[in-house]
Amino acid sequence: MAEENWPVKVYIYDISKGMARSLSQAFIGKQINGVWHTGIVAYGQEYYFGGMGGIESCQPGGTVLGQPDQIEHLGTTQIPKEMFHNYLLELGQSTFRPHDYHLLEHNCNNFSSEVAQFLTGQDIPSHITSLPAEVMSTPLGQMIKPLIDTMSVQPSGGHSVFSQQELNTMSSGSQKVEQAPVPPVQQGKSQQETVPEATAGNSLPGSANSSRSDTSNFDPSSEEETDMYEPYVYTEPIPDLQTLKDKIGSKLTTKNLESLDDMYEYLSLKDKSQWSLGKDHIQSIHTVIGDGRMGDDVRVGVYKLLQALVLFEDFITLLQHEPTEMIKNIVQHYDQLTDTVHTAILKLLTNLTSTQKGQEFVMTESEDESSLSYLTSQFCINCILSDKSEVNNLIATAVYNLCRYQIPEAHQIEIGSAVLECLQRDLSEQTAFHLLTSLLLLMKNNAEMCDLASIVGMNCSQHEKLSPRVKELCSKAQEFSAL
Repeated sequence: MAEENWPVKVYIYDISKGMARSLSQAFIGKQINGVWHTGIVAYGQEYYFGGMGGIESCQPGGTVLGQPDQIEHLGTTQIPKEMFHNYLLELGQSTFRPHDYHLLEHNCNNFSSEVAQFLTGQDIPSHITSLPAEVMSTPLGQMIKPLIDTMSVQPSGGHSVFSQQELNTMSSGSQKVEQAPVPPVQQGKSQQETVPEATAGNSLPGSANSSRSDTSNFDPSSEEETDMYEPYVYTEPIPDLQTLKDKIGSKLTTKNLESLDDMYEYLSLKDKSQWSLGKDHIQSIHTVIGDGRMGDDVRVGVYKLLQALVLFEDFITLLQHEPTEMIKNIVQHYDQLTDTVHTAILKLLTNLTSTQKGQEFVMTESEDESSLSYLTSQFCINCILSDKSEVNNLIATAVYNLCRYQIPEAHQIEIGSAVLECLQRDLSEQTAFHLLTSLLLLMKNNAEMCDLASIVGMNCSQHEKLSPRVKELCSKAQEFSAL
């Protein structure tokens, strides 16, 4: 019997009711056409995610929002409804629990995007998923961030898609240790700037009386800790395009120079959905940084361009499939370059690992010693153990970003061992903070790290005087290693 085809649509609602279109330019300096809520319509129901009830459903257009402002047809699916329900049940127990909701960073539109791709392979319109980043890039967006962190949208009129028995199972399962959701990117940091110190309300949970399994209480995604554990990002200005081209002179082809123009234009666009870079652009970057005729000022300029580009998921996707394996080559040839270029590369690695997609790109699990995952791990270890304090400072931010996500188990002990050794040195406050946080996250995910810290001896008394937040991390690390 032929499989049944179910139409799949995304219902798009402007919850501002036109106010965003009218007032956004005056308030935030950007034209925003709507504040979007979305639901996926399939199997005769509309499915959506909110901050109180989690995953819910209703008749299409059946919430208090009324009929949608737009309807996009995404295609059809042959996935049976029972299989789809099981998929939603899995989401409801993991990444889309009610308390995982965040108005800008993990909302109904992220849910719609995932569900749409599961059912049809198609995504919802990119202008919807990119809107939060546009808003938060404005001064007003940054100003109202604390307020946004407390807000949610849950249109009334729906009901849970799960039975009471399933809800009870989910409730009991929520006590288990889960992979932390991705914290928001903290923009605007440079290597000279420090993360604000933890306040008294940001104390780390857990006590010396905890069992070893209680290392999971160290939770960088908890509401109190969110601000402390945002990814570290370097946002240095890229060089002036014409100045860079003048320095390159006739060393590049016209096609390569045009690729540089394209990349600068890409970065200047507010809406990048209508513009895409390709393999030729990667090749042009690779040509510049690999050309021995180029001076360090040109190489550093192009690395700063890369630092900005790797913050965008589309560019990471391009890196995943481009044939030159540029990032792997950069890591492999690091030792042949000057200290000035080293600094730019280390900042590039930090930005590359500041997002989950970037981390997955560099840390895709593989035992092959030629894999990017293995090479990146060895690169981090070598830099952590470097006798140059500037290298220690810079690699600490990249390792911190990496440890916010799950590092492949094969690399956890090696990286953790290097971090333990580096912590025996005199370090800056910022470096100590990043390395101690990395160590605690590794301990949280791997009990062997606690054993190793206990054997090596977790003595970081020389760091406790650096700041209250570092002192607290030292105390927690010593507790874990003593268990």
